[in-house]
Amino acid sequence: MIRFKITKNKNNIAFLAVFFVIIFLISNSPTLIKAQSTDTSGYDNTPVPEQIKEIKQQLDVNVSPVSPKPGDDVTITAETYGMDLNSTDIQWLVNGKVMLRGNGAKKFVFNVGKSGVSRVLLNIYPQNQPQISREFVFNPSNVDLLWQAETYTPPFYKGKALFSNESAVTMVAIPNFVNGNSRVSDSNAVYKWSVDREVQGDNSGYGKNSFSYTSDILSQDSTIDVEAYPSGDENRKGVGSVNLSTKNAFVLFYEDNPTNGIMFNYSLTDQINLGSRNEAKVSIFPYNFSTANKSSGLEYTWYINSQLVNIPLTTNSVTIKRNDQQEVDTANVSINVSNPTHITQSTQNAIDFLFGKTK
Repeated sequence: MIRFKITKNKNNIAFLAVFFVIIFLISNSPTLIKAQSTDTSGYDNTPVPEQIKEIKQQLDVNVSPVSPKPGDDVTITAETYGMDLNSTDIQWLVNGKVMLRGNGAKKFVFNVGKSGVSRVLLNIYPQNQPQISREFVFNPSNVDLLWQAETYTPPFYKGKALFSNESAVTMVAIPNFVNGNSRVSDSNAVYKWSVDREVQGDNSGYGKNSFSYTSDILSQDSTIDVEAYPSGDENRKGVGSVNLSTKNAFVLFYEDNPTNGIMFNYSLTDQINLGSRNEAKVSIFPYNFSTANKSSGLEYTWYINSQLVNIPLTTNSVTIKRNDQQEVDTANVSINVSNPTHITQSTQNAIDFLFGKTK
């Protein structure tokens, strides 16, 4: 018979208490017992729900263009760092119809058509993993962008006034959004205006379908863009764009006929043979300057055969007379036109007048 001798020592009592607590935890904790096992033959490779969610979040999809116009081709490309898509079954559907399917079909190109909604569904079928899906909705709408430059053109000119350095232009967006059989009002849309890709926040917003822009001294050619969508339907976007060239300010010569007045039906260019006439009067008219009329603030500096003509700077016409001492007389007439209030608006032109007959 084995006997234990227990003494009333405080250290012994504490040791026994700790010993019995450890024995109790081991005998009642299956988790600790399982942790001692090294058998991994029954381990499951299927991702837990948290891992599946992480793969979906890592799916990177690039759409170009994001806001297509009617008739545009749209390219959608899928990439992910959570699996090898090159060996994964991928399916693309447009409005419920399978358009492309195959291993590694990461890129899909389709045409949005002239009108209507296109719903593109991307399905990815990883091996031993749940399906991953993404949907894209396209409802292309065209935005007509009209513009009017605040510049001058002569009477009877059939073209439109063009934009030039330091000039102002007014843009008006006309989106073509249709709900059912009715057209969405221009004032019931949201507009985002940009100049050379820089968003004009103060001029953008609900109902702001017009935009005024004035180029500065250092500006070059500019691109004005507008993005519009019906209020409350941001996924249905339309875009419009206009390129504005600043190289449009020029002047042309016209004959000022004593009987018929200024002959606006044709301009004078190169060399003009006046035959036996002893004099001719010509007028200059500016195009695309920031002025209300030809005499409003513009300065005209005339030269005949490189000699400055001493007339007021506001004079837009000059009379050329034949030199009677020469059988054949040539007069080179040149003009410099400038706008003192818009220093980059300046140009020049020249023309030759021939009196008499050449031998």
